[in-house]
Amino acid sequence: MFNRRFLLGVAVGLAAGSLLRRANQQGLTQERLTDYYRRRAANYNATDQLQLFGRYPRIEMRQATMHLADLQPGDKVLDFACGAGANFPYIMDRIGSTGKLVGVDYSPEMLEAARKVVDSHGWTNVELIQSDAATMQPGTDFDVVISTLGLVVIPRHELAMQQALDALKPGGKYVVADLCESERWYGRPLAFIMDVLGLFIITDTARRPWEWLAARLNNFRREEIFHGFFYAAVGTKPE
Repeated sequence: MFNRRFLLGVAVGLAAGSLLRRANQQGLTQERLTDYYRRRAANYNATDQLQLFGRYPRIEMRQATMHLADLQPGDKVLDFACGAGANFPYIMDRIGSTGKLVGVDYSPEMLEAARKVVDSHGWTNVELIQSDAATMQPGTDFDVVISTLGLVVIPRHELAMQQALDALKPGGKYVVADLCESERWYGRPLAFIMDVLGLFIITDTARRPWEWLAARLNNFRREEIFHGFFYAAVGTKPE
């Protein structure tokens, strides 16, 4: 009897997980995202201060991103799906006044929040562009392209990744970091929880954008962050 109940529970869990994942994928529309980020824009960057088990996963993710990007003074950087500009202080500290930062985001409310970050620091070498990342045309001479916490929400994320690759100079670095499903033994059961959360925060953590990058970039590598629930990945565009 116990075995039957256990197997039935597993079957129900798998079925529920499959339905939730499909709901997340179908529900990840531009209309829902527009409404979500309109409501979240003013306080979005404060989420970086969310502490879990004595750690700050989003800050760790951004620090890992900057380490992999290895930004230098004077670099020209594209931050696509830049949101409210949470990456900007990390980037600007490294590229300095001789560099240039271009931030692209679909949400005008998030870009307005990003503009406040720029203005509060007095940066004059930052350009903000309101555009769908899948159709953006920011230029073709970037030394580094970066995206954090964007590829799990952009509806046409692979088109956006290609646009960013086209914007990158040959030999330039392409760095992404995001949420994902942990592949560690203790993380797999939590995939169901990630699917449930995805209904409310509008994400598709089943995506594996790093595989797209690994197929197109040289010197690719990926690092797990916070027990594998975040990752950061980097590669260089072929010459």
